[in-house]
Amino acid sequence: MTLRLATTTALAFACAGCLHFDSKPLDPSRRAARLTSRELASKTWTLRALTDEAIANSADIALARAQYATAKAALGTAGERPNPTVAISPQIITPTTSWIANTYGVDFDWTFETADKRARRMDVAHATARVAAAGVIEATWKVRAAVRKAMLDLSAAERKTALLKEVTGKQSEVIKLIEERIKAGAVSALETAQPRILAAQLRLQGSDAAKSAALARAALAESLTMSTSGLAGAKFSFAAFEGIPGKRIAHRKAALTHRADVVAALADYAAAEATLRLEVAKQYPDIHLNPGYQLDAGENKWTVGIGLTLPILNQNKGPIAEAEAKRKEVAAKFDTVQAKVLADCDRAAAGVTAARAKLATTDDLLTEQGTQIESLSRILAAGEGDKIALLSAEVERATTRISRLDAIVELHAALGALEEATQTPLEK
Repeated sequence: MTLRLATTTALAFACAGCLHFDSKPLDPSRRAARLTSRELASKTWTLRALTDEAIANSADIALARAQYATAKAALGTAGERPNPTVAISPQIITPTTSWIANTYGVDFDWTFETADKRARRMDVAHATARVAAAGVIEATWKVRAAVRKAMLDLSAAERKTALLKEVTGKQSEVIKLIEERIKAGAVSALETAQPRILAAQLRLQGSDAAKSAALARAALAESLTMSTSGLAGAKFSFAAFEGIPGKRIAHRKAALTHRADVVAALADYAAAEATLRLEVAKQYPDIHLNPGYQLDAGENKWTVGIGLTLPILNQNKGPIAEAEAKRKEVAAKFDTVQAKVLADCDRAAAGVTAARAKLATTDDLLTEQGTQIESLSRILAAGEGDKIALLSAEVERATTRISRLDAIVELHAALGALEEATQTPLEK
């Protein structure tokens, strides 16, 4: 009875601060309904407003933040000290004549960690938390880039649709004039073959532009973590993509040391080094203090014991070698990450240069075509010249304007890639 009471009391004391399990089952139907029911407010959304909305509701960022919270929770685990243990060992003499004739023992085991192992575990946990924090930054930049790309693609598709509508109209006028000349017997019916092919190609480009717009809306909805129908009542401002961007300053040197994946790789190395320190510390055995008490046939007996693991068969050399190899592996990984950052920045910068050169070429071509159209217009106004030639020149110039739009879009896309590569808003 005394033994049962002591055991119950010890268990009650030990569990006094225990937490209770809180069940939180996932309901996929309810979560799916919440996902599909989200929609943008019926107002005009700018790129910045959409980016803020996407960051606030991104499932990828929520996951990265949850992983960071998990990593921070691991700090508590790393900092915990080992609990003491207690063992109750009664020795019962049979047949029992009196409870006092038996022996009742209580033994404790207190573990004292040596070589600062707890601090080493904390170092590993802190480095792991920094890796997770960098993951939040990386996820945020990916969402930001996805919104920007989707908005740029949608803007380009809508503007291209308008330009194609204009050039298709002019090409229809060309075909109409040629058909009138065919009826008058001035030209052969074969004269309409090439203009009709061009008109068909323009209609095909219009279909591609409509497809691009639909895909851009789907990509925008994905970046906002909602269905495409959620965009139905919203309007979009494409002011961020109007005009020609000026020259920007790329922070390549800063990216090589401060980009999220570089920070994560650096924290990975710190974790690997802290793990190696922990394995080295594990060479030294922990000390176990073992006080005890026995009631032996009515006599009080006290014991004090000290124990430790004897490092005879191994000195933790295997885990130490493994941790050393891991540190070398992570160091090599850091070099590959920096090399990737450098390549990303150089590739994006090359894209910007190429897009600017393409834009300059289309501007020169537009200037030449404008001069040609002015000349044909003056000749036609003087009662000479050919209206079909003037319309054909206007069609060519409108087609060049579409090429110029493509060059501007490429420039904005290249600048976005450069901003993402450096993970720094580019200065104007």
